[in-house]
Amino acid sequence: MTNNQLRVGEAIVDLLAREYGVDIVFGIPGVHNIELYRGLHRSGVRAVSPRHEQGAGFMADGWSIITGRPGVCVLISGPGVTNALTPIAQAYHDSRPMLVLASTTPTDALGKSFGPLHDLPDQAKIVESVCAFSQTVTDPSQLPSLIERAFNVFNSSRPRPVHIAIPMDVLAQPCEPFARKKLVAAKPTASPNEILRAIEIINTAQNPVVIAGGGCVNAGSELVEFAQALDAPILLTGNAKGVVPSSHELCAGNCLVFGRVQRDIESSDVVVVIGTELSDTDLYNGGRALNFAGKVVRIDIDSAQIVRRTTPTVSLVGDAASTLATLTSQISKRTTGDGKTRAQTWREHARAKTNAKFVKWLQTIENNLPSDAIVALDSTQLAYSAHWWLPATHARSWLAPYGYGTLGCALPMAIGASIAAPNRPVLAIVGDGGWLFTVAEMAAAKDLNCNLVVVLWDNRGYEQIRESFDDVAAPQMGVDVSSHDPVAIAKGFGWSASEVATPDELGQKLTEALRGGQHLLRVRVASSHK
Repeated sequence: MTNNQLRVGEAIVDLLAREYGVDIVFGIPGVHNIELYRGLHRSGVRAVSPRHEQGAGFMADGWSIITGRPGVCVLISGPGVTNALTPIAQAYHDSRPMLVLASTTPTDALGKSFGPLHDLPDQAKIVESVCAFSQTVTDPSQLPSLIERAFNVFNSSRPRPVHIAIPMDVLAQPCEPFARKKLVAAKPTASPNEILRAIEIINTAQNPVVIAGGGCVNAGSELVEFAQALDAPILLTGNAKGVVPSSHELCAGNCLVFGRVQRDIESSDVVVVIGTELSDTDLYNGGRALNFAGKVVRIDIDSAQIVRRTTPTVSLVGDAASTLATLTSQISKRTTGDGKTRAQTWREHARAKTNAKFVKWLQTIENNLPSDAIVALDSTQLAYSAHWWLPATHARSWLAPYGYGTLGCALPMAIGASIAAPNRPVLAIVGDGGWLFTVAEMAAAKDLNCNLVVVLWDNRGYEQIRESFDDVAAPQMGVDVSSHDPVAIAKGFGWSASEVATPDELGQKLTEALRGGQHLLRVRVASSHK
């Protein structure tokens, strides 16, 4: 190597840091990706080490939600990648950017089943179904163009993960520093003719409704101005929570799961759907797509998505913020309407339908939650009701496994969020079953000195699944698992930990815990165990 040359692993990280602003990555070092870590050291990029690659992916995802930038994972070949497949799939399902850089087996063994360590038939092919693209690179000169292509996916289209695999021997090859290969990519712009059609429809609306999804995460002000011009209530999917503050008079919140709300939407004469799949997890109605009686204007950056689940009257393929701004500037402003009343009615309906056993606990958390708090939820019963009950005043402050519905993600996602916003309080609500999936990341949170509170909803097993067995008159099996002594476990990781028996006690301890440090608060609750 000459004095000016780098190893390929170093050159990759140098390019990412110098041209794309990458300053943190998540992953576990191993023999197979040392050259990438050599590059991290050389470029001064921070490396966060979880206790499992699944934690790396969830941390990168949580960090990305808060910052709006792509989370970067640096993984070893084979098991490092397959361990991270679940968070990669979650980011894919919920349309979030993630760059996965991984080593793979040496070039002369690729796909030949020679049996080298970490061998897979085709690592890139395995990951491909949950990525915008996934590619193995044996020619280093391809890397700058692929990295540019990845960031164009992140910034100018529907964001999805990208996986780039580099054989170990290629990572170690000498090369000149990479120059950025700039490729012009712009977000799509809605057709002017379709804009005019949409304006004609919107101007006829008598009881319009706006449904906003994660595609609106960077369009909060444009969304509010549009809804105010229409005097239309705004319903948010989970991935859009906080895009419009919960306190806004037109914000109906996250109550799309309620049948009464769905029926009201279906009977509206005009529904504007922006940046959402209208997925089963958004509606939770047995897989039934909404049957709109009126006209539908749909805005989405993904031309393939815009006709799924419903056939819109008008399709506007474009960025949510710019498309909404264009519409607002040209539609007739409504001076009379009942948008505020309908929003309030739906909010009140959601609260009235909340299971009574959760209400006091949720009220306690709501009353003690700072306005700048970040909330991460796992798949657990208290969290399900928290989606529509707890407020969110800021976009990019609410983390949950909406599309993929995995267990165990809340703790590592909350850690990633805390790294991204170290001065903000972070609350994770987890169940005792799901918590065990990633409990080892408590050690990472301690090492990283995260400001993080975990409320552990402990019903000694999988309570929601117990109830699901009962619903179909099947005998309960495999649902009675236990974390035994979570307080002792948390203390073993160096956390402060205690049990709470009542909502009042939770409130007292939560207020103190949210001031900083790592705290676990265990709530013992009754179960339907038979």
